[in-house]
Amino acid sequence: MSGIAFGTDGIRGPAGAFPIVPAVARGVGRAALAEAPDGIVLVGRDRRPSGAALLRDVVAGIVAAGGTALVAGVVPTAALQIALAEGHAGSGVMVTASHNPATDNGFKVLLAGGRKPDDAEAEALASGIASVERPAGVVGSARDAERLVRETWVRAMTVAAGDLSSLAGHRIAIDLANGAAVSLRRKIESLVPAPIRWLGAGEGAINDGCGTEHLETLAETVREEGLDGGFAVDGDADRCRLVDGSGAEITGDAVLWRLALHLAAPAIAVTVMSTGALESLLPGVRVVRTAVGDRYVREAMHSGNLPLGGEDSGHVLFGDHAGGDGILTGLRALVAGFSAAPDLSRAYAPFVPWPRSVRSVAVLRRPPLSSVPSLVAAERDAGARLGPTGRTLLRYSGTEPVIRILVEGADAAMVAAVSDELAAAAHRELA
Repeated sequence: MSGIAFGTDGIRGPAGAFPIVPAVARGVGRAALAEAPDGIVLVGRDRRPSGAALLRDVVAGIVAAGGTALVAGVVPTAALQIALAEGHAGSGVMVTASHNPATDNGFKVLLAGGRKPDDAEAEALASGIASVERPAGVVGSARDAERLVRETWVRAMTVAAGDLSSLAGHRIAIDLANGAAVSLRRKIESLVPAPIRWLGAGEGAINDGCGTEHLETLAETVREEGLDGGFAVDGDADRCRLVDGSGAEITGDAVLWRLALHLAAPAIAVTVMSTGALESLLPGVRVVRTAVGDRYVREAMHSGNLPLGGEDSGHVLFGDHAGGDGILTGLRALVAGFSAAPDLSRAYAPFVPWPRSVRSVAVLRRPPLSSVPSLVAAERDAGARLGPTGRTLLRYSGTEPVIRILVEGADAAMVAAVSDELAAAAHRELA
């Protein structure tokens, strides 16, 4: 097998088409086993139709190579990470395509402690997946770990969520995206001291008109039923997006801002995609910027002993919690909001980001951007026109055949014009 590469968060694509096929799934199992010092790999999945078969293939790869597979079934990615952090296995595989449509699937490989592989480790995993299958001399085994992993998550969540009393008296909505967190609905209900209006709770297809990619469903429900706000997670429940009582979205950067204040964080880690206004809105707080991808944020948090980090896309990481957990993010963001003001709108209103434009342009080729003179010139010109407070960022997506274009500055009209020009230049050169 060739052409296997890890994006910013694993491998994804249409289920049944390479690389989301049985042979690669078995290779993922073997590669994850090679990274497990104890010979034990924890395996879970979300609720996609293709997930059960792909999970069996991952398990088959582990067992054929002489390892032990602990099968967690349908659980959020964070549940695997927490179980790994507690030492229940040496590595893990989550069969998921996160926020992608139900027809897609993929694989996230987790290493000891629940962390995601760095660049060198991702290359080694890709090589291991692509290696020719050879029967092992010793056949391993598979064991059920569903109860173990779910109970581990509940214990960790109970501690991390802490005092939720500020939610009492409020009515909130939670959208589970018909995804992995559906398996923990009753456990979530037992933690929250407020009535919950459930959406995407298992009655339909994963990410289909629900979850973080279809926030309009949550927003409409909150408005029509007069709720006080709510949050949505994605297919594997590692991402979270919020709305206030009017149904208006509370951006990921706003959530990070409010959490930083609530936790009195001395420093936070964010990616280069987060608004440049964070530094001015968090006086006295050191803002560390990283490459795009929550694993880079986690690395910065670990090296700097930071209590909080995340991405504007909705990934939020806490220093006291092993996983990127959308449920914990939602609960903590609601607590922080209702602790600061009577309603979420007022709690988050002081957060005013710079005007920005973020768009994607489909590409057919991906040369180094520094090797495309017209794009280099267009970006240089954009910087001059936006002024000292403005910035641009062009980067290829790690999971889709597109280039992401971010433009930010003090003048909204200028931001829009520069964004149009950069998008047109990218289309001419790369589409």
